[in-house]
Amino acid sequence: MSAGYPGDLRSPLGHCRRHIPQHLFFGAEERYVLYELLTFWGDAVRIHVVMFRWLMAAALALFTGFALAPAASAAEIESGGPLNSIIISPSLNCDVRYQGDSDGEWYDDVACGTFVAFAGNLYGPQELPAGSGATSVPNYVPFTAVSQSGRTGTGTSSDPYTITTTVALGNTGARLTQVDSYVGGATAYRTDIKITGGATSGDAVIFRGGDCYLQDSDRGLGQVLDGNSPVCKAQPGSANPERVEGFRPLSGGSAYIEANYGEVWRAIGTGEMLPNTCRCDEEIDNGIAISWARNITEGATVTLSSLTFFSPVGTTPLTVTKTVDQAQAPAGSEVTYTITLSNAGATEQAITSVTDSLPDGFAYVPGSTTGLTTADPTGTSDLSWTGTYQVPAAEGGEAGTATLSFRATVSDVPGTYTNSASAEGPGVTVVSADDTAPVTVTAATSTTTSTTSTGTSTSTTTSTGTSTSTSTSTTTSTSSTPTSTSTTTAQPTTTPSTDGPQTPGVVQTDGGPMGSGLGGSGLLLLAGTAGLGLLLAARWTAVRPTRRH
Repeated sequence: MSAGYPGDLRSPLGHCRRHIPQHLFFGAEERYVLYELLTFWGDAVRIHVVMFRWLMAAALALFTGFALAPAASAAEIESGGPLNSIIISPSLNCDVRYQGDSDGEWYDDVACGTFVAFAGNLYGPQELPAGSGATSVPNYVPFTAVSQSGRTGTGTSSDPYTITTTVALGNTGARLTQVDSYVGGATAYRTDIKITGGATSGDAVIFRGGDCYLQDSDRGLGQVLDGNSPVCKAQPGSANPERVEGFRPLSGGSAYIEANYGEVWRAIGTGEMLPNTCRCDEEIDNGIAISWARNITEGATVTLSSLTFFSPVGTTPLTVTKTVDQAQAPAGSEVTYTITLSNAGATEQAITSVTDSLPDGFAYVPGSTTGLTTADPTGTSDLSWTGTYQVPAAEGGEAGTATLSFRATVSDVPGTYTNSASAEGPGVTVVSADDTAPVTVTAATSTTTSTTSTGTSTSTTTSTGTSTSTSTSTTTSTSSTPTSTSTTTAQPTTTPSTDGPQTPGVVQTDGGPMGSGLGGSGLLLLAGTAGLGLLLAARWTAVRPTRRH
């Protein structure tokens, strides 16, 4: 025990709080005045601690002459269990009752809550039993209650029970809205925090913290699950030594602490990110907390989510992860996805469905499922495999895992695509994989192979005159290499003009490739100057190819 502010000490003043009626909440000044007197008195007479707690409750009323007014009413989720009651105060205390326990799961029932370090102050609940490590810092400012709903919803996975609470962060203009939701039969409830910035902007640290009172006991061990989830664990010699309660962050960038409850509150009191430490193997009067660092700006909203979980047999939330075998894939090709379910708890868990939402344009490849099952899912893009699938318990410090793999055809449209996967089972809390396993689809490429060939056409015209004309043409194309030679003898003493329309080097006609010189049909033999016009007309007709469409 440290000799700090009296609210930090369970004995003599701190521990008595559990036995004082809940409507009696004492101010900091009264606690401090009574501390010296009651500590001396308790040490002198050494009366039994339970009698001492009741004596101090009576002494408080005697020496202060009053008790503070009852706290404002809180909203409650009542259900058939295993979390029979979840109570959220207007200033964001949390009070959870697990079926079969005599007391709440947090010290003095309400030593749990949400805190925000922002704009030079630490904002948090109005009252925090034995939590002066946070509440007695000079810059501590209680949340200003704005509104709170009653319980809504029907308690199903599609319509969970919910409580919505809104508070203000002093005069910063920022408002925090917290939605706590619970699905009947589950061992965890979810907390979604949204902070919308006001006139004041700056860096903030957001906390969820609690002083554990697990299994009606103030002491226990610690544990960190999946590298980010601090847990209070029951004492080794207790009825259920595997029993746990803990915080599981769902939003990234979190930090944690498991330590003596006073250390936890003092760590929150600094307003800094938590140190990622655990006194796991020490049997201590412990507490736990998680934190995130975010920037709050005017008009912008920061969203953070977490689970608060409880289990009498060490059952913890299952974690779903999803991976893909290719970061890039050509349009229309196939990729292989793998869904992994991890169980960090001490108990095997059964799930009854695995679901996957493929991106737009992606489609399941029939017959490609392996792992948990080889059956095809229902659907082609919104996939669902149903059955009873076991996820083994952790062993040797390693989480138990189960996997399911399948192939999918990617979209024809280039871009980067992500998808989501989850699972369900009776009483099982699952942390889904959302917007993960990115695949960048690239445009499909086509390959054209060209060859080079040479076509040669040679035509020789011989006359009885003094001139000889020879024409040779060479072209390149993807066709074969024909060679055509035509020799025509005529009587004119002049060479015909080669002027005329341009034609392709090789054009496919009904008769096959054709050169641009004189064609294989030849020229008519004409005599005399009078036949020159007919000769020219006949030549043009012969060499002009017919175009095909």
